[in-house]
Amino acid sequence: METQLRKRNAAGAFCEKHPLFLTALATVGCVLAVQFSWLLAGFLAVGFFLAGLLLTSWRVGLVWMICGGIAAGVFTWRTETRNSAEQELLRSESGEMRGRVLKDAKAGGRSWVVPAVLLTGPQRGAKVWWEGRGEAPVAGSVVTARGNFAPLPVMRNPGEFDQASWLRGQGVAAVFKAGWVEGKVVTDKWSALGAEMRLWFRSAVTVGLPDDSVEAGVIRAVVIGEQPLDADTVVAAFRNSGTLHAFSVSGLHVAMVGSIAWMLLRLAGVSRRWAVLILLPLIFGYSWLTGNSLPAVRSAWMAAVFLGAFVFRRQPDLLNALGAVLLVAMLWDGRLLFQPGVQLSYGVVAAIAIGAAWATRLFSWMEKPELYLPVAMMTSWQKWWLEKRRWVAQSLGVSLAAAIGSTPLTAFHFGLITPISVVAGIFIIPLVFVLLSLGLLGVALEPVALPVAKWVNQANGYVAKSCVLTAEKFAAVPGGHLQLRQRYQPFLLVYDLAHGSGAACFSDGGRSSVLLDCGDRYSFKRRLAPSLRRMGITPDSVVLSHPDGDHLGGAKAVWEAFPIRQVVLPVERSRSPAFRSWLKDAPLAGIKTIHAAGIHDLQMPDGARLEILLAPEPLLQNLTADDRVAIFMLHWRGWKLLFTNDAGIETELKLLEFKRDIAADVIIAGHHRTDFAWSDPFLTAVNPRVIIASNAKFPVSEKLQPATLSDWRARGIQVMNQAETGGVTVQVDPAGDLRLEGFVDKSVVILKPR
Repeated sequence: METQLRKRNAAGAFCEKHPLFLTALATVGCVLAVQFSWLLAGFLAVGFFLAGLLLTSWRVGLVWMICGGIAAGVFTWRTETRNSAEQELLRSESGEMRGRVLKDAKAGGRSWVVPAVLLTGPQRGAKVWWEGRGEAPVAGSVVTARGNFAPLPVMRNPGEFDQASWLRGQGVAAVFKAGWVEGKVVTDKWSALGAEMRLWFRSAVTVGLPDDSVEAGVIRAVVIGEQPLDADTVVAAFRNSGTLHAFSVSGLHVAMVGSIAWMLLRLAGVSRRWAVLILLPLIFGYSWLTGNSLPAVRSAWMAAVFLGAFVFRRQPDLLNALGAVLLVAMLWDGRLLFQPGVQLSYGVVAAIAIGAAWATRLFSWMEKPELYLPVAMMTSWQKWWLEKRRWVAQSLGVSLAAAIGSTPLTAFHFGLITPISVVAGIFIIPLVFVLLSLGLLGVALEPVALPVAKWVNQANGYVAKSCVLTAEKFAAVPGGHLQLRQRYQPFLLVYDLAHGSGAACFSDGGRSSVLLDCGDRYSFKRRLAPSLRRMGITPDSVVLSHPDGDHLGGAKAVWEAFPIRQVVLPVERSRSPAFRSWLKDAPLAGIKTIHAAGIHDLQMPDGARLEILLAPEPLLQNLTADDRVAIFMLHWRGWKLLFTNDAGIETELKLLEFKRDIAADVIIAGHHRTDFAWSDPFLTAVNPRVIIASNAKFPVSEKLQPATLSDWRARGIQVMNQAETGGVTVQVDPAGDLRLEGFVDKSVVILKPR
């Protein structure tokens, strides 16, 4: 009884000390519950009232119940409003629309995407994902264009980033497609001024460094949160060392900026209260200059609450500051709770606030002074050494608490566990602090002393290199990062990619996997690589079917993302820059190149064999890429799967002339851009039972014609149309049957051995 009373008193004291944090937890609980039913949310709200009554007072319990109910109600209202807007927009006809841009657009060539609020149309005020073309707008611009509304993009393949869920979490109702029409962009002077300031900040932070250098990319990533282009190796090093948060402006960066400004103001003799009043605009200004990402905004408001306690002469409390911001966020829009970045941002801060003191005690042995030696009697060296040991102990405690808080979320969302992050953070974070400090110093010097600013940024380039090297060393520690594997049975995954790009992965479910084509550069970086990482698949070999950019993955990007040790090349000459990179740069990266014309077959994982049925003339380069296609047959546990890739009728006839045995159970088919394919003699010779057919809406040459589908089905061939199925997974079940399953429509085809 006495033990229970002590626990109750301790819980009550915790409630009294952190009232805002616990109120925020009540709103989080009710928002999570209302997803299932209002009844469950109601029971939970009443439970919070009773908990408050038991631990503190009925007033506290009432506040918890009311706040939880309001958060659940707002969440439901916003969700239903978005859903209703989605239905109305998808029913509306195409036409001219006008919208106000909420962020600076992300441009790629002449196309761009951006969230915008509709100013006209059937659902004025609804938020849409605007896909435009022409001049890229900035935050605050008004865009006008003709187009039509489309549903939010669904996941097409296993392990992909769920863009639709991400957009729904931001309240986006539909996609407005104006991608092939150059619209009108009107930018007022204040929006233009803001864009110019953000552009100047981006330029000033790396002035003096080559714009496309790795150092400049790392500095921009750390200081402004800009994702480095074509730097998969760098990103992988930070990801696998558990320090990828250094590449997005978050609470860490905002805290560092605040610390830098605080130290300067205190050195200048500014009082604490006035320092806070100066500090807060600087923090919010930094958040705005870097794009107002959700973690940065959260951190800025947390800093405002935390530091505001000094202004009002109150004791600051990290949990209360976190609770205040989380409470407002849940009362305003509970959908934010379902974004991985938001969960990690709040979860890590809460873990540090709650567990840092406990975790630090585990390393208390490091900060104990020498026995029988009072601090007053220590030498300067002994005091310095004691101070550093205490800093290391505290840093390890914070890193351990952060790792414990983030591990469940990173494992769930990204399939990755990084125990090495506990140690890596001690080395990476000080380097990031120096890099951020020098970057901001360079920005401050750029308007008044450009040569000095260039020198500072060049010195910062060495710090950036040190950050990358440190991350790479920790990422290479055996057992330092663990990729959770979701698939354990051998499988072939035929990806469904946009615009007729082609790629497949054959894996034994363990550590041996082969990529059969890699998609185009964008698809590889945005779809294939994230998908494979999420499934815990690490390809070590690549087989390329023809020198078409839609199948080469950008070359260097592939071996930067995965430890590729060998590649099978279909030809020896090509005008394609990406293919020439496979020819020339891959060997320099230690990758063995094998030419398809020089081998008969290739050993594959799980005892399978890839037979080279036809290799194109290796030295010709005046033919189109689709006329230089290699044809493969995968022999796997008694089943035969034929990869025709993008072959046309000429390639089919050539294969028939060789009188090879091309009979197969399954065809994996692409599209020739200009030629016919799947001739009657060819289909008769193959006699397939299933065809997995690529079917892209655009361009027209990649679209599967209805007449072709009808012809196949009239022959008794089952068709897995990837416009409907998305990615297709092929497995051999324990009974020896071949199981083909579509990812999008969940369709299943089972073949029995003939």
